[in-house]
Amino acid sequence: MNKIVCESEIEGYKMFEPEIKRVAKACLQSMNIKQSLTEFYLIKNENMRGLNKKFRKKDKPTNVLSFKEPESVPHPELKRKTRLGEIYLAPDYIRKKEEKIAVLVVHGVLHLLGYTHGRLRDKIEMEKRERKILEEMTKV
Repeated sequence: MNKIVCESEIEGYKMFEPEIKRVAKACLQSMNIKQSLTEFYLIKNENMRGLNKKFRKKDKPTNVLSFKEPESVPHPELKRKTRLGEIYLAPDYIRKKEEKIAVLVVHGVLHLLGYTHGRLRDKIEMEKRERKILEEMTKV
């Protein structure tokens, strides 16, 4: 069973947690991931900006950042689960840009699973996979 953990920096972000968990579980199921742990953090714009600056050298907030767990980090406490990594979302930024949380959750999870969009063919493949997963979710 996949475990999804959500932590909200402020109380007002907790309303997004049920949707994040539902979408992340559906995404992992679609990708045949069965025993994993994924952590989501809902943070303020200024903290997202700090992460974006530190890790991507971009001094501005963004909607989503994913940090894949290095394979060399042991987690004996997880028993048979694989820790995929952490996904940071900025709800205020997302609302301002009128983006959908579900799309960003799928996008973030796919990054943890190795998908990228740096090259055109990678971007096309990732977007195709995102659409497929989101379409599967709407059929349920």
